[in-house]
This record gives sequence, C-alpha cells and structure tokens, in this order.
Amino acid sequence: MKKTLLDLLDQISHQSLERIKLTHPELLISGVTSDSREVKEGTVFVAIRGMAEDGHQYLEEAQKKGAVLLIGENPPSPQIQVPYAQVEESRFVLSQLAACFFDHPSDDLLMIGVTGTSGKTTTTYLIESVLKAAGYRVGVIGTIQSRFEEKVFPSTLTTPGVVQLQKTFFEMKRAGCTAVVMEVSSHALKQKRVARVAFDGMVFTNLSPEHLDFHSDMEDYYLAKCLLFTEVARYSTTRGKTPVGVINQEDEYGCRLLKELLSQSENFIQPVGFQVEGDLHISMEGISGKILVKNQSKIGQDNRESVFIHSPLTGQFNASNIAAAFSLAQELGISNAKITQGIADLKGVPGRLEKVSHSASHSQGIHVWVDYAHKPDALFKVLRVLKEIRGENRLITVFGCGGDRDRKKRPRMGKIAVEGSDLVFVTSDNPRTEDPMSIIQEILLEIQSSPKVQIQVSRRQAIFDAIQTAKSGDLVLIAGKGHEDYQIIGKNKIYFDDREVAREALGLS
Repeated sequence: MKKTLLDLLDQISHQSLERIKLTHPELLISGVTSDSREVKEGTVFVAIRGMAEDGHQYLEEAQKKGAVLLIGENPPSPQIQVPYAQVEESRFVLSQLAACFFDHPSDDLLMIGVTGTSGKTTTTYLIESVLKAAGYRVGVIGTIQSRFEEKVFPSTLTTPGVVQLQKTFFEMKRAGCTAVVMEVSSHALKQKRVARVAFDGMVFTNLSPEHLDFHSDMEDYYLAKCLLFTEVARYSTTRGKTPVGVINQEDEYGCRLLKELLSQSENFIQPVGFQVEGDLHISMEGISGKILVKNQSKIGQDNRESVFIHSPLTGQFNASNIAAAFSLAQELGISNAKITQGIADLKGVPGRLEKVSHSASHSQGIHVWVDYAHKPDALFKVLRVLKEIRGENRLITVFGCGGDRDRKKRPRMGKIAVEGSDLVFVTSDNPRTEDPMSIIQEILLEIQSSPKVQIQVSRRQAIFDAIQTAKSGDLVLIAGKGHEDYQIIGKNKIYFDDREVAREALGLS
C-alpha cells in the first residue's frame, strides 16, 4: 500500500498539474483526506465544498500540519507554499486518490451495490446470506452497520465517506473477504463516493419521494440513482469487470431505468428486470411458496421455472426484496439450491419489520413490530403488510417525524398512518433542534379531527400507552427508528431503543 506523490498525481488528469514542481516526487504518502483534523506529516489534503463548510478555508491549516500536496478547486493563495493542484471537481479527485492509495481493493472482490429508496438494507442482508451459502466470505456495508468476519462497526452514513469506504474494502480484503455487499445512497452517488468502486452487480429496488432536502426534485433524485448503472458501471468495465444490473420492473422508476438502459447504443451494464411472480403465501410466520425464476439449464425465451422458497421475513415488499436477491444471484451464476438455502437462512433484519416477541404467550397475545419506516412510502408499505396479516384484530401505530429534515412529508405520513391504522399515537422521533410539538402539529395538519389520533410527545410513554391500549391479538407497529438505539434531542444523543422499551411495556424485561 506504499504510494508516492507521483503515484497519486498519475491518477489526476488535468492540465494544471503540469505546473506542479515536485522536489521529492518519490516521497511516500502517509494518507489521503478531506478532513483537516486528520492531516499529519506526509498527507495529501483535498479541499471539498460541503453543505455546511468549505474545505478550502482549511488549506493553510493542512499545510502547517504537514500536508505535502494540497488539492482544491480554487486558485492557490500566496500563503500556499507546498505543491497545489487546482482541479475541476475535488470530490471526484478524492475518489481517485483514495482508490489508488488503498491499491484499488474493489478490483479483487465480488462487489455488489444496492440502491433505491426502500429495501436496500434487507436486500443486502438477503444477498449476503445467499453468498455465504454459496461459499463466499462476505463483508457488508450499510445503514445499520459495517461488518466483516468478527468485526462490527456502527454506521453513521448509509454509504461511508470515500476514504473510509476504500479503507474498509482494503481491510475486508486483507481479512479474507471474497465479496462485499453494500448499500449505495443517492448522496454517495452524487458526491462521487463510489466513483472508483468496481462493481460486479447492482440492484435497483424502487424510488419514492425522499431526501428532497438534498435533491432539488424527484428527477434529480432519480438521475443520482442512475449514476450507479451508467458512470459507475462504465468505470467497472475499465477494471476488467462485466457488471450486471437487476432492476425492479414493478416500480415506475425501475421501468424507466430498465427501458433507458436497454435503449442505449453503448451500454456498460447488462440490465435485467425482475418482479415477484409465483404462488406465495404471506403470513406472520413468513413467506413461503413457489416463485417463478429463470431456469438456469435452458436457453431461450420460455426458460422459467417454479422454485419453492421459504423465508421468515414477511410482507409483499420483502417478497420483492427476495426476488431481487434471487435474480442477482442467478446472474452471478449461483445455483438455485444455494439461493433458496441462503434465503431461508436469513432469520430477520434488525429494525426491519422486526417482531419484538416471537411468542404470543409471552406478550399477552399482543404482536409488536418495530420498523425503520421513516418516510411516506415505507410507512404505507409496512402498514399494508400488517393489515394483510392482522385478520380481525386492530392495528395500532406509534410514529413521529425527524427534525431538521424534509418537512413536506410530515402531513403525508400523518394521513398514511390514520388511513392504515385503527389507532395512531403521534409522538417524537429524532426532533433534533426543532420543537417536538411543532413537528407533531405539522404531522396533524390533515388529520387533526380524526378520532383515531392520540398525541404523546414522550416516545417512551407513547410506546407504553399503545401497548397498554392493545388487546390480545392486536398488532402494534412502532415506526421510524428501527435498529437505532438513540434519540437526538437538541444536539444531544441519548440512548433509546424502541425494542427495549416495547419489551419493558410488555413485561418481558
């Protein structure tokens, strides 16, 4: 992993580099970063314009701390005395340098990227389980955590920053991993975090309104997702890979993406559509039945067959996630037997329609579910799933909306919760720097007159109230935080786990 200044400069294609005079081109580099706090002797510092701060204001600080090369988009100031490269796009250059510094680790791994609004985490877990059944040693990077072998690291971003990402690939490879499955966010795509990752397979799950505080509109959101199947796929081919993209053709945006990719004269990815077909039974116990998939032993148009699957996961959206994993695994050449084994092996995903008590006798017959649904489409889907399996019993929902985030979704989520539930407890999520009651009032804009709604600002008390209101056989959904074990109130992060509070309310702890 020893890299010189010259090695890194060879990664940058820009005329301004011709003016750089290196007195020590063979100097070994100690690191690459865009965080001035991480600069030490021998570091290359790349100035990034962020949403909150502009890294160019830290160039002089990086110089004082021992940076041997500075990179930015602005012309250098007179105070800059070390070599400086002015480039058009710092984020892209940082991606190039990080991949080079860590010896392009994704080249030697089976790399799978999953993108979309909902279903990314569950789909990565399913693919991980299938790859393990097929004999791969798998690393996972995503919303809940990054993990490989026995090491587990909590996640702060769905897709880590570019330097941390390449470092993680390097460490996974060194630890013996042969495959990596990762969630790829629209932020990561637009900010070039995966611009120099060589993927073998990509998955598009679906697209619905989300992150519109970051994206200007849905078109911008969609185009960001497309980058995985176009620009990133193009790079993957330059590293000797032949990437395949499996795309949900039951989703409006998925259909559009599939059509656009198939119509391109020059394509860098093999696009394949998937959908849920077959005779599946969905209940509280899971999903079982026959799913229609490609027959791997036949070639031609009529080459599909029914394969029996069983999964402890439940819900129609999980059937779609299973279809995505099945389709991708087949394209990677994994046998149907190994795929069905991997699907059955996955017992659950933390905070994704996770049942708090698996024994009704231990919970007074009340079925309590915790789910990460924190956006309108996700809440609608999870409520639809629970309505389908509840029978004659009531469905009680506890949810809130996060502060300092997209405010437009709040009244929509309130309406979805009321339309999909028999009783709704509107409460706090992560209020952050907003007044929790102000957030609740925005949630209530379209549902204030509904007799179904109860307000309880304390999330803990709202969970207790919902469970104490429930009768035997009722379903309680606690939505919004899922696997998270904290609440952010003001600028303080306090320990809070919906699952633990629910178990306490049920008398199980």
